[in-house]
Amino acid sequence: MNNPLIDMVETSEITKQFTEFFYSPANVSKSKILVVSKYTERTRVNICLLKYFLDNLKQKGIFITIDRPHQYTASILELHGISQKNLVYIDAISRISGEKESNVSNVRFINGPYGINFLDDICSFSFTTGTINAQTLNLEDMDFVLIDDIAAITKYQEESGVKLMIDSYISSIEGIKNIIAPIVLDANQHKFLYNLIAARCDRIVLINLSKSLFREIPVGRSSNMEKLLIAGSNKFPGKTIAPRGI
Repeated sequence: MNNPLIDMVETSEITKQFTEFFYSPANVSKSKILVVSKYTERTRVNICLLKYFLDNLKQKGIFITIDRPHQYTASILELHGISQKNLVYIDAISRISGEKESNVSNVRFINGPYGINFLDDICSFSFTTGTINAQTLNLEDMDFVLIDDIAAITKYQEESGVKLMIDSYISSIEGIKNIIAPIVLDANQHKFLYNLIAARCDRIVLINLSKSLFREIPVGRSSNMEKLLIAGSNKFPGKTIAPRGI
């Protein structure tokens, strides 16, 4: 497995390919995007997305951590010189993993991924420093929201609870104007989640960073694509974008 703390030298180049593929003019208004990627590349995909939002677009957003404490992602972003002044962390795992809560202005700690609505506690978070300095966090001011690992909720909820959480999260996103919410998922490992999320997304894309493969999947044909994915987890169909020099 690649170590994202070390093997991230291609991040800038991959981000350029994200720019060409991920946000074409035809897709700029699509907010709910299912990003199908191998589990071993999930962190790298997240970092590429954050780099694109924060560095390239200079946007403001939320990163919800339910798999690892926020310090993990923060350290990778810092290592690669990606500014976090416009990023708010909603840390839902530190309290149940025994991590000490840090007194940092852009981190909000909540009680864990047991509740049905991810976004319940976010609006009560206050800022004292940084670019985002409102008294409370207004979701309408955010440009994007991203979860470190949506599949992690299956550790804490039965299937019915997972469905309720996913539906609640996507419904919350639908109620926010002009926000983009990519959901990164390994379809091979989580077929139930894949079918559930794909049914409510505006766009489905397939990304394999190690092979520079990017593929647009027409919404409504996702079940056929799932069969193709499950048949060979290491074979991602799609067009290859030729690498450029870094």
